[in-house]
Amino acid sequence: KLINQVVLIDYIIIILGENFMRKNLKGCKRLARETLAGNFTVPVIGSIAVAAMSAVSGYISTALFPGDSLYAIIGGEVFSFILSLVICVFSAGLYRIYLNISRREKYSFGDLLYFFSHQPDHVIVASFVLALINLVTSLPMAWFSYTTDMGSTADAQMNWAVNYLLFTLLGFLLNLLIAMPFAMTYYILADNPEMKGGQALKASAKLMKGHLWEYLKMLLSFVPWIIFSMFTLYLALIWLVPYIETCMAVFYRNISGEFDEPPIPPITPIPQFLDETEA
Repeated sequence: KLINQVVLIDYIIIILGENFMRKNLKGCKRLARETLAGNFTVPVIGSIAVAAMSAVSGYISTALFPGDSLYAIIGGEVFSFILSLVICVFSAGLYRIYLNISRREKYSFGDLLYFFSHQPDHVIVASFVLALINLVTSLPMAWFSYTTDMGSTADAQMNWAVNYLLFTLLGFLLNLLIAMPFAMTYYILADNPEMKGGQALKASAKLMKGHLWEYLKMLLSFVPWIIFSMFTLYLALIWLVPYIETCMAVFYRNISGEFDEPPIPPITPIPQFLDETEA
């Protein structure tokens, strides 16, 4: 009995220590680093592939709808919007990779195509809503850039650049505030591919309730690293983006309560002693 009690106490101490470590932002980052160590190849290549798809879609849109006419602008935006929905299916697969890495489960490049065979329509519906939010919040910047002229003098161009920056910042803040509750949508779909897109969005908003400030602090903690990447011509993002996304995967697991319930402790058999008088 004494041996079993000692084993149980040690086990409880280990579990409580892990839970304490994982229930704070530093703990999430530490766990992300531990699980990502030695597993950079697939997420790095996957992230580059998804980013390349987004970049190529922009060039294709410009090539198909050249010029500054209203038709070209609207056609290019609609085409880019449709392509972005397809790319989001790949992105959802990438989120599944990060989630599996954080859990130390099996993953592969094939996971990028996971949702093409597991309810892609659910991902597209959720992505449509998120893309619509992004489109609406970018309207102030788009309106300013299409309705104002840069001017011909240095002062006029400087004022235009400042105003453009302010409208861009306004759109970014609006997007952050409106889309933040839905930040866990792809992770939820990765765990529940049968869940419909609208249900996943609602589940994310419910899950993020009371954790928005924690999530924002997590995002802000990466700002210095993003600024630093500028001095490396953004090459540091090759390693930084997988690290950030793995941290977010751990954050999702944390707020979803995955770390709350410790597994059943191991059972150590009680040693049996033979009474020599019974032999």
